Amino acid sequence: MNCLIDLQHSAASTAALGLWLTCALILAAVLRNNRFAGKTAFSLAFAAMLWWLFAAYVELVARQESCKLLWSLVAWPAITLLPIAWSLFIFDYTMNQPPIWRWQRLLALVGLPGIVTLIALTNAQTHLLYGPDNQMVTEDGYTFVRYDHGPLFFVVAAFLYVFVTSALGVLAMAMAKGKPVIRPFLSVLAIVTIAPLLANMGYVLFGLTIVGFDPTPFAFAVALIALSWMVFNNTIMDTATLGRELMFSDTGDPVFVVDTAGRLASANPAAQALFSDALPCPGESLSHLGQIGRLLDEVVRARAPVPVDTLRLGQKVFDTRIRPIDSPIPGPNALLGWTVSLIDITDREHAAEALREALARAEEANQAKSRFLANVSHEIRTPLNGILGMASLLGETALSPEQRDYLKVIDDSGQVLLSTIGDVLDLSKVEAGQMALESRAFAIRDTLGSAQMLFSARAREKGLALTATIHPDLPRLIMGDEHRIRQVLHNLISNAIKFTEAGSVTLHAAPSENGKWLLLRVTDTGPGVPTKARQTIFLPFHQADAGDSRKFGGTGLGLAISRHLCLLMGGSLDLAPESETGETFEMRLPLVPAEADPSDGAPISAAPSPTSAPPAAASLPDAAPPAVTASHQAAPLWVLVVDDNQTNRLILEKFLAATPCRVHSVSSGPEAIEMVRAHLFDVILMDIQMPGMDGLEATQAIRRIERGGHRPPSHIVAVTANAMPEQFQQYLEADMDQVLSKPVSKARLLALMDQIDRRALV
Repeated sequence: MNCLIDLQHSAASTAALGLWLTCALILAAVLRNNRFAGKTAFSLAFAAMLWWLFAAYVELVARQESCKLLWSLVAWPAITLLPIAWSLFIFDYTMNQPPIWRWQRLLALVGLPGIVTLIALTNAQTHLLYGPDNQMVTEDGYTFVRYDHGPLFFVVAAFLYVFVTSALGVLAMAMAKGKPVIRPFLSVLAIVTIAPLLANMGYVLFGLTIVGFDPTPFAFAVALIALSWMVFNNTIMDTATLGRELMFSDTGDPVFVVDTAGRLASANPAAQALFSDALPCPGESLSHLGQIGRLLDEVVRARAPVPVDTLRLGQKVFDTRIRPIDSPIPGPNALLGWTVSLIDITDREHAAEALREALARAEEANQAKSRFLANVSHEIRTPLNGILGMASLLGETALSPEQRDYLKVIDDSGQVLLSTIGDVLDLSKVEAGQMALESRAFAIRDTLGSAQMLFSARAREKGLALTATIHPDLPRLIMGDEHRIRQVLHNLISNAIKFTEAGSVTLHAAPSENGKWLLLRVTDTGPGVPTKARQTIFLPFHQADAGDSRKFGGTGLGLAISRHLCLLMGGSLDLAPESETGETFEMRLPLVPAEADPSDGAPISAAPSPTSAPPAAASLPDAAPPAVTASHQAAPLWVLVVDDNQTNRLILEKFLAATPCRVHSVSSGPEAIEMVRAHLFDVILMDIQMPGMDGLEATQAIRRIERGGHRPPSHIVAVTANAMPEQFQQYLEADMDQVLSKPVSKARLLALMDQIDRRALV
């Protein structure tokens, strides 16, 4: 303890203490903030250096020779440990792998320092490290000991030199094999290793000292301070920093660093390879580099990144990214420059171009499919109009029971074919995203009652009870697409009746518990859907029984279209959990109560209520339509049928024969125009596809005649086998009033005429 009391401080000791404190603070910061390979060995070497440096400091301030000798001996464990730990750090860092040969490392780190510690403790008896001829001297105001080095002093020094020399060899190999970007760092490591080694060799071989003391710990301290400062500032040895450097050098995308004047500061190898000899030297302008030069000039003028499209340089396409480089010290000139990255998107651009071409081909194919379906629908609906129309007219004549059965087969088959065409068109519209929905107020109870009445006859034929229950809390009027809701309900009820042989079919409607949803359930007592088919039945062209021997036919489109419609309306269509008997389909739709009465301007193309009945009226003799100058005041309605197909004209004439309407017909657009020039017509039933002049051209010509003569407009109805929504919209935009799709049923036509009559056309 006496060696810690009688102390003499000096400028050298103060400097040594300051150096020790600095190293201690830097070591703490490095340990807390940085990660790098060999960190454990690095920290151990740093700690040994602090131990040695502290012993040197105390030796500096001690007054007595015995105390100086004591502190010199205390430093020997650190003297031994420091070069060993430092060498292991270099091994770990350059090899970049976890430590191996753990017992050998432990022996080197503990065994040799332990042996030297025992030798130091017994030095008074053995004089192996310091002999008995140590001398206390004073020079230049500093008192120090000239040690009489014992034999083991040189042996231990030589052994430690072997460690350090092997570490330098590893560094040399790493510099020879490593990438250029890592060589500056390895050079710093080599300098940090060589400087203390040279200082120690100067002390051992030539007696080189600093104020009489071994310069080795001071050299180690200064070197490690410089190295640690770089580590702490993430400029060297730090994994993240080295990773960024490697990314800059090894990335395949060209990267520039430019200053605020647009001069080149640095360029990675990819940029050098891209521009070759055109790339200027650092400090020179890049303005001559075509698109890149012009872009950088704009950035320099704006002092900010500017929007830029893709760049095409040779055969390559690049996406440009410009990022500012800001000074860590804020101020008016904080901008230091920019990084300019050219991201090679050539392959992506080629893929996008191929995708665009494929999309264009797909769109073209989709349009071709739509045209094909529209044409097929038209070509099938046109003869169906004749088949179903004539069947309807034939049903009004006197027939035998056998003939009526035959007629029913014709009508049922035609209706099945018509339903199949409608399903295919609906599926096409859903897949193309062209299914249009409307939202309007309608009476949900009327819709449900209509559905029940429509299928009551079919249910009675099979001996089934078809009932409907409606919750009293359900609003009278709601907002939605009544036509599509009716379509889904009809499909569900039709399926339930088809697959149920005995028992009942129940339609139930109620609001959900929170009042936000309309729940429509169709429950039957049939065999139910097999477990394995409970999801596939909602896929297009899938049926629960798809075998050749299946009992029930169908396209397998109804449920797929119904679910799509429910999804488009913001709801869902699913099967309820399995029950012991029967099956339940649940439709869930948003429930939005309506304030006003539903509009009576619904599209005539929507299926009318099955309760609609044509007005009974006596047939009137044929007469000429009123002249243009006549007063057009009385019923009946004067109707002009325009169709190039004689069968279609005949069907419409026969359908209207028992009404008060006065019907005239022509076979072409020009004939219709001439007829309209001479006479007034309340209603014009206009075919669309006609040779020479189609229905749209004829309609526009008629409207011009009406406007020119200040005549009241006729109610022009498109009677067409075209059934696509966009076609309906086209006809309405062409100044037609309504659309009636073929095949035309007598009930729908008479409902239309009744609707027009109630509007009191004059």
